[in-house]
Amino acid sequence: MKIVYLHHAERAIGENHLDPILRQEEDITELGIKEAELIGKQLGKKQVTAIYTSPYLRCRHTAEIINEYQNVEIIDEPRFNEKEYDESWESLLKRNCDALDDIVNKYNDDDIILCVTSGVNLSAFVCYFYGIEPSNDVPWCQGTTISPVNFMYGKTKAD
Repeated sequence: MKIVYLHHAERAIGENHLDPILRQEEDITELGIKEAELIGKQLGKKQVTAIYTSPYLRCRHTAEIINEYQNVEIIDEPRFNEKEYDESWESLLKRNCDALDDIVNKYNDDDIILCVTSGVNLSAFVCYFYGIEPSNDVPWCQGTTISPVNFMYGKTKAD
């Protein structure tokens, strides 16, 4: 199985950016739309099985543009949201890992799953696929604008 972590496209940071609730509705920019289209065209050469996305508008919009080249199910996964107010780093990592575990257990070795989320969640993907126990001591790694990172799980046709 291949799981592709994909940071959302460039977002428009507005006046509500510091508000943890209102910033969830920040959309992507015109450049972000072009970025998502480019990735969609590139991924269109691969047969993606499903797209999981954080319900945040910027993630969902990125997933929808990419899906124009895939035409597969888009599944909202709230566990891929950013760190919630008063949530520990360990808790964010664990909920992301739980979501990944559910995905891994749902699909087959030959499937390709795209996960569109925010930059802070890359740390959880690293924890999950490298067997690192989530904790508050895990370093923060940050994905950047629409940067795909491939993670392999189990046997694939490439093996």
